[in-house]
Amino acid sequence: MSTDHTDHSEETPHAHDQATEVAHAWHHFYENAKFFAGFLTIILLTVAAFNINFGPRGNVIAIFIFAALRSGLIAYFMASLFKSYSLIFKTFFFTIIFFAGMIFLSLWDSPIPHIGNPIALPADH
Repeated sequence: MSTDHTDHSEETPHAHDQATEVAHAWHHFYENAKFFAGFLTIILLTVAAFNINFGPRGNVIAIFIFAALRSGLIAYFMASLFKSYSLIFKTFFFTIIFFAGMIFLSLWDSPIPHIGNPIALPADH
């Protein structure tokens, strides 16, 4: 019995410091909480703006502004998942994708004839 059976140094070459792991987890929690708070704020502003009449062009501008803000936040979050590209490229790319999606959804759910109101039934039903 030349080896000690209680020595497991080869099985765990890197010891984990629990305090460091917890600090790292809290860092990510605060980072995600800031994102969620910003996104929730934009959603609440969108809901509040729904009840305000900005005029015929003002409502379309409000749709674009809130869609752009939501898209920018989603793009920032998605860009953080892809580390190999530059931040500017990632943010620009995902902002375009999500901005187009938000505009589509906003117009699709709008009362604009032949564009929005997807749930409305035809007049003959």
